[in-house]
Amino acid sequence: MNRTPPPFDPSDDRDPAVASEWRLQERALRDERAGAPMEADDPRLAQYRLLSRALRAPVMEPIPYGFAEQVARRAQTAAQGNDRLERWLQQGLLAALVATGLAVAALGSAQWLPAFASAAGLLPDGSLSWGLVVAACCIVTWGWDGAMRSVGRGQASARAA
Repeated sequence: MNRTPPPFDPSDDRDPAVASEWRLQERALRDERAGAPMEADDPRLAQYRLLSRALRAPVMEPIPYGFAEQVARRAQTAAQGNDRLERWLQQGLLAALVATGLAVAALGSAQWLPAFASAAGLLPDGSLSWGLVVAACCIVTWGWDGAMRSVGRGQASARAA
């Protein structure tokens, strides 16, 4: 049961605050149409005048066709550029970490290599060489996978396609 309310009657004294606001809005509309100077003594009247002025202003131009697609494309390009830089920095840091680890291992091998060789006596024959083969396979596999991802032929690009 939707009923439309009766039109507002500013002379109705049931709610004086609403009637006062109504009169203030109507005065602002009249003053704005007449081009009267703005008075600093009533800030509410000034606000209503600004609102009336904004409502009389012409409507802004509509956004062009395909605007959302253009913005999405720009955002995606910007994100990929930032992501690319971050990936290069991460790879550089990882390479520096690996190089530092290898350098420390090579420089300190005089202390740990004899201990490792004596521990190798506890292991079955050939286990040390098989361990090195497994490590080399892992390094080659991960290196190849990283190289394919860097040129855009990795698993992530295959899933996106």
